[in-house]
Amino acid sequence: MNAVKKLVIVLSLGALSGIASAATTEKAYVASYAGVSDLPVPTKVVAPNISSPVGAEVILKFVIDKTGVPVGIEVASSNDNDLAEAALKAVQQWRFTPLMRNGEAIDAKVKLPFRTELPNLDRNRFVASY
Repeated sequence: MNAVKKLVIVLSLGALSGIASAATTEKAYVASYAGVSDLPVPTKVVAPNISSPVGAEVILKFVIDKTGVPVGIEVASSNDNDLAEAALKAVQQWRFTPLMRNGEAIDAKVKLPFRTELPNLDRNRFVASY
């Protein structure tokens, strides 16, 4: 349990603005871990209810226990208290397939960054305002 595993979630303000979009984003996040075996794999993800500005970032650290439940959730760093509180509440509801070693489930330390940013825009698009 020495290594700290990193899970990543980027919260797009556009994608999480509606309930249907949030559910789709959560499913896509879980699906993105298909075939991963060197991390605890999320099976249930709840997006934080946020109204934080673009550029808000929180890093949570916690242990995913042998049953796949996050325990000991702490804020490692944050530049937005509202996002930190929302992320803590959300991750308490997350569930994982635990990390396996030699056929046995083991506890895994993880760091999970949450960032708010604009939806992915086409890089070739130029927007000018007059």
